[in-house]
Amino acid sequence: MEDFVDPLLQFIEQAGWLGPFFFILFHLVRQVLFIPVLLICLAGGFIFGGVLGSLYSFIGLMGSSISFYFLMKYIPWLHKRLARLKERVLKKDPDLNVWQLSVFRLVPFVHFHVLSFYVMEKSADFKGYVRQSFIMNIPMAIVYTTFGNLLYDLNPYGLFALASFLILLMIISRNWSDQAVTR
Repeated sequence: MEDFVDPLLQFIEQAGWLGPFFFILFHLVRQVLFIPVLLICLAGGFIFGGVLGSLYSFIGLMGSSISFYFLMKYIPWLHKRLARLKERVLKKDPDLNVWQLSVFRLVPFVHFHVLSFYVMEKSADFKGYVRQSFIMNIPMAIVYTTFGNLLYDLNPYGLFALASFLILLMIISRNWSDQAVTR
């Protein structure tokens, strides 16, 4: 996988003004290649910086979320497979709000599309799904892309702050997931 991703990221970095287009396209293709969202967002911060990388990652994440919605509607076997995966990840059917889902999206071990599937099932229509995905994708794009930008200039203090934040985030999300599962 690394043999494929590294040259692609170098291509995006050297593509000039078309780089953002290829980066957003890479977000869309990522789901087929099973590349973690975290890596793409980190790369966006590394290549484009915190602000532009976050914007491009957000656009790519929204495109990925929207294409996922239509894939689930038109490919029944994929829908069934993700329903089983959702049952394993979210043991019971918890009642999670969009802010809790946003925090879950920040946890690297929670599958991006499991949460999208949960939102799709809970949304009344496409518009509701897009609205909730919009809110859920903002923190992910900003946090991971900013981390990617920080990794570019990381000093020991930044590394300590990053590690502390991630540990705190995992503890908080674990408590929320434990509460959600026991409901």
